[in-house]
Amino acid sequence: MVIKEGANIFLSLTYFFWRIIHMFPILGFLSKLSYRQQGFLLMVVATLCFPTMDVMAKYLLQSQPVMQVVWARYTGQFILILCLFAPRLKTVVRTQFPRLQLVRSAALFGGTCFFFLSLRYLDQGQTSAIFMVAPLLITVLAVLFLAEKIGIRRGVSVIGGFIGALVIIQPHSDIFTPASLLPLAAASFYASYSILTRKLGDAESPHTTLFFTAGFGAVCTSILLPFIWVAPAQATDIILMASMSLFGGIGHYAVILSLQRVEASETAPLNYLAVVFAMFWGFMVFAEIPSMATLGGAVIIIGSGLYLWRREKIVKKA
Repeated sequence: MVIKEGANIFLSLTYFFWRIIHMFPILGFLSKLSYRQQGFLLMVVATLCFPTMDVMAKYLLQSQPVMQVVWARYTGQFILILCLFAPRLKTVVRTQFPRLQLVRSAALFGGTCFFFLSLRYLDQGQTSAIFMVAPLLITVLAVLFLAEKIGIRRGVSVIGGFIGALVIIQPHSDIFTPASLLPLAAASFYASYSILTRKLGDAESPHTTLFFTAGFGAVCTSILLPFIWVAPAQATDIILMASMSLFGGIGHYAVILSLQRVEASETAPLNYLAVVFAMFWGFMVFAEIPSMATLGGAVIIIGSGLYLWRREKIVKKA
């Protein structure tokens, strides 16, 4: 029964995405913009897609297990990728570094699991704000594993970001909850994924890396599905599962298309819009009002991240 319900949803998602792809040419509306303008717009689209996916996940997590929601997120994205790359799938699946692809895919999968788990217990804006320490963690890991140098200014920005996280988490206060540490775990996994992606460099197509990350998550959660499955209580849940995976798939594909047009360092500040969108959706859907600690910590984290980004640009020009 479980396998049959899962298969029905899988087939429904496949048909849904196939129709979407063939009804709307993905880049047709961008043709009138310059290449750089397309890149910035696509990153804004991605930054909007991910918090929208998260608010749907948070709603589903009220009645479904975390791993089932993660399954819907990855399986839907995997189906979307299969539909998009069907004509050249043989080329997309080829990789020179299968072990590295699997390890980085596992890191992203771990980050997704911890992030979704945190959405079950924390406000969406709070989760997103704490998660934004990820770029700062990437700097620390780059020093440890890629032998990059860290100067005083970069060190100050990293420390500032962690102070912002502590302001939100409030570890010594009466309102502290261990669940506040979950976004930090998610950020750590994501930072590891980013470092492994850097190590991979330009050796492989971004389409190949996208295929492996989505495929890894879909396969792992599909194995667990028969043991955790909770039948969706209403048709709305199935629609949300499909929509969530659609927004996730579009978001990741938009990031790839954006980075093909504009350097990551140029679009980095746009990533912090995700905190604003997350707080907006949290307020609109769940009536979540960010606390002063969350707002203050978010400002510190974003300020530290933007300062780090600015320093990276100056060093790069020098």
